[in-house]
Amino acid sequence: MLNLKKAALAGAMAVGAALSGTSAMSADGAAYPTRPVSLVVPFAPGGGVDLMARYISKRLEGRLGQPVIVENKPGAGAAIGTGAVARAKADGQTLLFTSVAHAINPGFYPNLPFDAVKDFTPVGAVATAPNGIAARADAPFNTLPEMMAYAKANPDKLTYGAISGSTTMYLGMAMFVKEAGLPVRFIPYAGTPASVQAAVAGEIDMVSSGYASSDTFAKTGRLKMLAISTAKPSTMAPGIPTIAEAANLPGFEVVNWMGILAPAHTPAPIVERLNRELKVILDDPESEKFFELQKNERYYSTPEEFRKLITTDIQRYGKIIQETGAAKQK
Repeated sequence: MLNLKKAALAGAMAVGAALSGTSAMSADGAAYPTRPVSLVVPFAPGGGVDLMARYISKRLEGRLGQPVIVENKPGAGAAIGTGAVARAKADGQTLLFTSVAHAINPGFYPNLPFDAVKDFTPVGAVATAPNGIAARADAPFNTLPEMMAYAKANPDKLTYGAISGSTTMYLGMAMFVKEAGLPVRFIPYAGTPASVQAAVAGEIDMVSSGYASSDTFAKTGRLKMLAISTAKPSTMAPGIPTIAEAANLPGFEVVNWMGILAPAHTPAPIVERLNRELKVILDDPESEKFFELQKNERYYSTPEEFRKLITTDIQRYGKIIQETGAAKQK
């Protein structure tokens, strides 16, 4: 009789563990994952976020002992892929690899089918990268202060291009133009390559893009790099002044970031395990080489630090969108 009771109790515990999805996992998340993990990228293949996601996924595979499969789900300003993860089961098997667009979108699209904070559990940031302002090669100025003086002396003559929508390239330049009081005209482009090529061809006077996108052309003399958007000089852009310094706008900073989120209520041991593995990957010298090639800086954060970054940026970019009227111009 006693053996029957023990068997019944063991069976009940097994069922409970299966239903909870977490009871069978050790406190440090060591039993996770037990099958392939899906890493959703809410952007098209081939872009900077996608390339970084594929690098991180391969490194995570080696750490987790299970395949980490990148799934591109672009569309609706990243809302399709992001929404899919928000609705996924909170078991760590479906993750989101996203960018600062996650914090920008709420300011542009108040009716998103998810809450960018409440519907996700931050795992950790992995990278940051500066934007750059570059001018066409034959522009009548060579520095940011010279450009500002020329713009004010020639109202509405200068043009600048950027990919429109939920990007720091667009919002950062809009904020700079407003704070510096520059009478320049914005020309929207569907993508960063198109805006950079337009500046190279002399169709526009300046371009606001990710630093890496313009750097190649600046090194060959086809563009003039005027400034970068980080608050302090970046090792990724040696010798290039910051907007804050060159334009005398203390505190000015616009930074792109990338990181991983999980659905809300993902068990803490799983989140902690993933975060630990990210730190190991980012500390690896091999990662340093890859990040340098991509013109990104490694950026490790705890889940709580990443949550703070996201919430702060949502408020910050929401304010920029309102103050610059960016939502009407995009």
